[in-house]
Amino acid sequence: ITDESVQAYGPAGDAYLHSGMYTFELGDADNRTPVQARFSYVWQKQGNEWKISHHHSSVRPPVPVSAAEMKTIAQTNFKRWNDALQTKDPKKVAALYSSGELSFLPTVSPKHITDTTDTEQYFVDFVLKNPF
Repeated sequence: ITDESVQAYGPAGDAYLHSGMYTFELGDADNRTPVQARFSYVWQKQGNEWKISHHHSSVRPPVPVSAAEMKTIAQTNFKRWNDALQTKDPKKVAALYSSGELSFLPTVSPKHITDTTDTEQYFVDFVLKNPF
């Protein structure tokens, strides 16, 4: 266990929540892989025995990308988009847009675009305006 907390519940302290972070290993004895995980247990006293009434364990989510890393990703992706636009190939530009759950409010159109067919058609018209 690398981090933990315990919270008591019930008037007689007959239940508690134990939660935290831990590392365990998977694999054969000569080839173990460490796995960082989080856990929570609710233990309840039933008679003279403690019993688990809730158990959760899951792999710890990845560490979020830093603001600096995200800015680099954003700048790289903007360059990809602009480079595609400069080819004047609507298919190349439209290929950068999501094929599902798209919400695109284009610069020179009153339309709210939500699919790739309309995205490509928008760029067919847009590249004729010679954007730079």
